[in-house]
Amino acid sequence: MFIKLLKKVSVVLLAMNFLACAALVPPATPSAADVEKEEQVIYSFFLDNSSSGGAALILEETSSNVSELTQQEMQELINSSFKAVSKDTVDSYLARNEQSSPLSPTMDLDVEYILITRDQLSEITSQPNWGEILTERYPGSYGYTIFSRVGFNNTLDQAVVYVGGMAGPMMGSGFYYLMEKKDGEWRIMEQVMVWIS
Repeated sequence: MFIKLLKKVSVVLLAMNFLACAALVPPATPSAADVEKEEQVIYSFFLDNSSSGGAALILEETSSNVSELTQQEMQELINSSFKAVSKDTVDSYLARNEQSSPLSPTMDLDVEYILITRDQLSEITSQPNWGEILTERYPGSYGYTIFSRVGFNNTLDQAVVYVGGMAGPMMGSGFYYLMEKKDGEWRIMEQVMVWIS
């Protein structure tokens, strides 16, 4: 009888030990390919919602904000603006946006798009009527979009992204967005404007 009880206690203790160890194991980090795929889905979300009939113009180089906040200021702004944001998401966003990086010309965004370089943009925006020039050069574009890299949590169901847009002189804005993936679809949970012109 005592042996049977000892076996049962041992099994229970082993099960509890296994569960305790499993709880200590951090969740798997998503692969770079999975992160890139989800990032493109999020970019597509914003381009699809602002479609103007022409190819979307996207700044080729990422930017995490136009007002040039420091990493510390970005972290404080994101944490204070988005109550539901996880530490993983913020850490990922900051790490992926330590410096600007080029976007790939082979992104699958479900919309036609053109990547425009800073030099090309500077040539156009140096003109007083640059909004008209941009539209003439890229018919149907109605301005350009700026994206940061997207920060994700480890389960790829929460994200933070910066999206800015300019249609002409004194016609633009920039936002940080907290997004959530539910039932396979990304949606905006919260947003905060960081600049407007």
